[in-house]
Formats: sequence, structure tokens, C-alpha cells
Amino acid sequence: MKGFQFARWIALMTLASLAGCESAKAPDQFPQAAADGWVAAFNSGDAAGLALMYSPEAKILPPDQPIVSGAGAIEEFWKTFNPGNVRIEISEVETRKLGDHWFREGTYGGLYPAEGEPRVGKFIELWTRVDSAWLIERHMWSPNAPPPAEMPPTVPVT
Repeated sequence: MKGFQFARWIALMTLASLAGCESAKAPDQFPQAAADGWVAAFNSGDAAGLALMYSPEAKILPPDQPIVSGAGAIEEFWKTFNPGNVRIEISEVETRKLGDHWFREGTYGGLYPAEGEPRVGKFIELWTRVDSAWLIERHMWSPNAPPPAEMPPTVPVT
């Protein structure tokens, strides 16, 4: 009888350890190659390639402009934005898995050829999987405000 109880205890311990192994799978990884592809398309001036990086329901929320929705409008937006004239670099990125989506936020620097110092800003992206591809569903960015211009000295009113 004691042998039966011991065997039952061993079986329970084995099942418990197997259940623990099942739940210890590796965490999902953000599809970094897709994000790197967006930066490469932007830096090379490929507006059509940029438009392909967005889902069919995508919206971009550019600074100081209306929301841009749909593949055709997004491609036209990037054509007028003149990608390739600015080289951007992404830094300080944080990613989080939200159900079936990836949320990504970070900072960027944009180097304009005629300027010495890069313009810096921040961005937020929401990525979704469409078939086998990871695409941007929402994209918002804004430059950091430039330092205030020096105010001229005040002139007393006479």
C-alpha cells in the first residue's frame, strides 16, 4: 500500500513539473526586421515601400496635420513628405506586446542635410499582423519643440 501511495506522489510531481515546463516557453519577440525595413525605406526615399509597411486599416497622425487613412493616402503623404531627404535614426525604443499587437514608443533624430544638428522627437507605433507580415496600424510622431528664440529687450512705453 505504501508503494502505491509513493508511486502516486511521484506521478503527481512529474505531472506538475511537466505543466511548469509547458508554461515556461520563450516570450514573443518584437518583429524588429519589420521596423528596420520601415527606417530603410524612409532613408532611401521609397514612398511606395513605406506605404506597404502599413495595414489596410492604418492611420498616421503626423504633427500639425490631419489624420491620413488608407494605403493610397498614406503613399501620397510620404511622397509629399520627401523621405530620403532626411536621414532618421531611432533610439531609446520600448516595446510591449498587447494581445495580438505590438506597441512601440521611442525617440528619433532626423538629420537634415542643410542643418548641422539633428532634430529630435518621439513616436508611437501600433503594429499588427496581417497574414504573415507585421504592419503598422497606427503611427504618430512629433518633433520636440525647438528652444525658444531669445526675446528682444522690452522697450518702455512713453
